Amino acid sequence: MKRGNEEIKDETSQSQTKRFHCREISTDEDINIPLDLTVEILKKLPAKSLVRFQCVSKQWSSIIGSSRDFIDSIVTRSLSQPSRDTHLIFHHFSVNKFPRTDFFIFSSTYPRNTDKESVSILWGLFQYVHGLIFCWSTVYPEAAIYNPTTRQSLCLPEIETAAGNLDMSTSFLGYDPFKNQYKVICLQNYMRWSCHVFTLGDPTRKWRKIQYNFGLHLPLLPPVCIKGTIYYQAKTIEYGSTYVLMCFDVRSEKFDQVEAPKTMMDHRCTLINYQGKLGFMCCHKGVEIWVMENDDEKKQEWSKIFFYETEGFEKWHIAGATRGGEIVFVNKELQCYQTLYVYYYDPKRNSMRSVEVEGTMYRRKHLVHIWAVPDHVENTMRL
Repeated sequence: MKRGNEEIKDETSQSQTKRFHCREISTDEDINIPLDLTVEILKKLPAKSLVRFQCVSKQWSSIIGSSRDFIDSIVTRSLSQPSRDTHLIFHHFSVNKFPRTDFFIFSSTYPRNTDKESVSILWGLFQYVHGLIFCWSTVYPEAAIYNPTTRQSLCLPEIETAAGNLDMSTSFLGYDPFKNQYKVICLQNYMRWSCHVFTLGDPTRKWRKIQYNFGLHLPLLPPVCIKGTIYYQAKTIEYGSTYVLMCFDVRSEKFDQVEAPKTMMDHRCTLINYQGKLGFMCCHKGVEIWVMENDDEKKQEWSKIFFYETEGFEKWHIAGATRGGEIVFVNKELQCYQTLYVYYYDPKRNSMRSVEVEGTMYRRKHLVHIWAVPDHVENTMRL
């Protein structure tokens, strides 16, 4: 029996040696994974991991940040998931210093998971389009685009003319889903309109002046970009306080006027992207929510989806709508020692829920203006 046990031990040790030897041989060999399989594996990873993995190789960096098919897959994946995160933009105002722009990213699900970035734009205004944040100054010729997914920012060149550099006081960011192009549109001097366009990714990195042959009007912010068209409310110059609804086609680079309900013609409204359709919300003696059902060029059809006779909504900033159809409100301003709340209003159920953003108790002695992005999508596009 003893001899038998020794034989068994010898055989076991030999088999272990063989297995160990095989492992040593396999580790010395190169493992070649097909590129298409590598891409499919990368598509399954979280966006934060993808941002880090761009430093693995130039090929991976090109796939993650420049491949349209790959970027579209990440955006589509993000759109298919429930909208949970609300991106908040804090704009600090101080008596002795110029206002500074800070980007904070809060999650209502994981409030402790917070990212902070700063962009050096003074007296800035903001617009969010398809994963990117556009920030521009109202008094200086400064503008920048920020990607909260990759934490990259791109400063745009100044608009140079014979009369000098032009300011960016009235500017819009648009996205054309057919050509996968982002364009910045800048209007100057509403009494003698001139219009310039900057295409993101253009190797010349220069502004182009385009023809503007529409009536004089004063654009009102914020705009909204839906399916390649920028919409914005404007005040007519010829007819005093009358409002109109304007649009700009990002691909053809042409302006046009859109028929709108009388409520929008008479009152200042907030444009929203309501589940892929143009909508607007008016808080004059109650709450009215309208949605454009037909965006045909010849005739637009609108429907009022909600009306509630109450007051108080005008005290809040309307941030937009979630993909689930909830209207998002935030404090317009945050005073010292105030806590920030985000409110979600469902017009179909006539219900309101609130989320306290932990860690935002503000202790400084100057004012903070707040903007919110309720429909953020992840976008790994390199700026």
